[in-house]
Amino acid sequence: MRPVYAKLFDTYGDSLLREAEVYDEKELSGLLDTMAVDQSTRLDLLNAFFDCYYRWSADAFAAGLHLGLSLLHDEVRRTRPQER
Repeated sequence: MRPVYAKLFDTYGDSLLREAEVYDEKELSGLLDTMAVDQSTRLDLLNAFFDCYYRWSADAFAAGLHLGLSLLHDEVRRTRPQER
């Protein structure tokens, strides 16, 4: 992810995710309860699920931001900074 998108996500997207309360650890724990996994593996899986959720959300935020800017301003599609 480009640094500017990461900074925007960290200051804006992360708070939106927390407010939305979409990540349901209780539901995932319930799913793991139906499987024969030890406590250590269970914690590893829950951490992996959260890491994936967070990473995919950040990627979706960055893609949406880039798409929105591209639709507004054609110059955003450049692969490197514009020289003056």
